[in-house]
Amino acid sequence: MSLNHAQSRLAGRAALSACLLVGTLLAACSEGGAGRAPLPDGELACALPLPPLSPPPLRSETVCATREDPRIQAMSDEGIGLMSALGLPPGRYALPDNPNPSQLVVMFHGHGNESCAWREHMREVAAAGAVAVAMDYSEQEDRDTEAFGFVPNYGWAVRSGAADSILAAQYFMDRYPSITQLINIGASMGSNAAGPAAYGAAAVRADCSPLWDYWVQAEGVHNLTQEYLGIRALAPGLPAAALAQQEIEEENGGTLEQVPERYAEISNVLHADGLSSLKGAVLTHGTADQTVPVDQSVQMSDALRAFGVPTHLYLVTGSDHVWEGNGEAAVMRQALDEVLRLLAGGEVVDGDTPIPGP
Repeated sequence: MSLNHAQSRLAGRAALSACLLVGTLLAACSEGGAGRAPLPDGELACALPLPPLSPPPLRSETVCATREDPRIQAMSDEGIGLMSALGLPPGRYALPDNPNPSQLVVMFHGHGNESCAWREHMREVAAAGAVAVAMDYSEQEDRDTEAFGFVPNYGWAVRSGAADSILAAQYFMDRYPSITQLINIGASMGSNAAGPAAYGAAAVRADCSPLWDYWVQAEGVHNLTQEYLGIRALAPGLPAAALAQQEIEEENGGTLEQVPERYAEISNVLHADGLSSLKGAVLTHGTADQTVPVDQSVQMSDALRAFGVPTHLYLVTGSDHVWEGNGEAAVMRQALDEVLRLLAGGEVVDGDTPIPGP
């Protein structure tokens, strides 16, 4: 399928986007499973009346070639479509050749990144026969700041990342009724968004069943309280940590001491019960990670197992935090390979496996 043809086929109208938003409301499932129903001409109708909706932030995708990072510039846009062209929040997608795909992979980027960094990963997943999507998190933005100057991709925007990604997943499931398997993969801060995208009340399919089948997370932030306290301790002497502290506090509306419940709300380790429907989870982490301590993945694997989720933890010996766009770094390569294995019909076997590091 050509990208132009696919974009034409997938082009969303405002009514469709509104319908999808309504479909994510908790009331749609708490009141007997009301959802979306197909019309004879293939369009969608909302089973619930449409309430007034606020439009999403008016933001389009960054032109990746304009980014200063040479790693981003080295990637091409071949086979990559823009989510905004479908009437959805910003992000990117790649389609397989199969006109009736059965699998969808949604990718969650980390701090300071955007969907530009996931283009190679999206192409790899599409080549394996699945639809691939990576959202940009609509509350993230390029910003001129007083303390840090110009900051591209400013924000710890995990709540909008979760909401945007759920919307994208529901959109493609509506467009391709053949899709039955969904995989959620995140990295670093992206895992902090991938959690609420899986245990949040809106993470449901049209029949109100849980949205995701598998959860694959690389070097993930799963305990935001721990991450915030570590960042805050480093902030006086490390501008990057001071920036992250400011972003986390903006995302949560205050410090940990002021709004502890907001930090708990998006700490994945506290919500493993909301992930208990998963068929399996895979976590990868470097044992020498100085950005997100490896203990966070250990905590998360223990929490998932406590609720009966088959979980495999891969610990990469001696590896520090890696750039998520690097598909050759062991932490990311293992996570991506696990996604490909699941797409090929594999399952998650509970256990721990050490991997030689760099």
